[in-house]
Amino acid sequence: MDTKKIIQALAFFAYNQPDHKLDNMKAYKLLWLADRYQLRHSGRFLSGDKYFAMPFGPVPSDAKNILEGKPTVITTNKEYADEFLKSEGKRYTAMKNPDLRVFSISDREVLNQVLALYGDMTAQELSAMSHQFPEWLAYKDLIQDEKCNNSYPINVDYFFDDTEADDKGFFTDEPEALGLARDLYYQNNRI
Repeated sequence: MDTKKIIQALAFFAYNQPDHKLDNMKAYKLLWLADRYQLRHSGRFLSGDKYFAMPFGPVPSDAKNILEGKPTVITTNKEYADEFLKSEGKRYTAMKNPDLRVFSISDREVLNQVLALYGDMTAQELSAMSHQFPEWLAYKDLIQDEKCNNSYPINVDYFFDDTEADDKGFFTDEPEALGLARDLYYQNNRI
């Protein structure tokens, strides 16, 4: 596995902004929404990234490391990332049109849906919304406790839990279909 999907998803979200620039936190939230949806529908994350609950909501760890110029857990080629992304502090620029061939048809549909539904929201609005989802709420007390860490690996099971914060109906799924997606995820990710 490598980070091509993460890099291309980040490039996709930024390239679709008027100036091809995007706030890092907004990108993390858009990627989280795409991964959450794809996991609940196909039993796999769109990007393959791992998520941590942090003060501003769920954060994809390798996406964050890529934009901050840090080493990634998943193998990456820095030259490949630099070809598509240019970090500028807390923002980044998509250097060219993303290569969507790394994605399945359903991945591309999800990216477009996330952009259409949530692309006009600010980073702060997306962060506030993410604080209403089970994958952040499960760690809220720890994150807000000054004596504890401010970053916790998210248990994937929380992504399968429903939320009342979904006012767009994007995460409204039939329990049977959700159960099948969960089973598929665990079948494909046995250690």
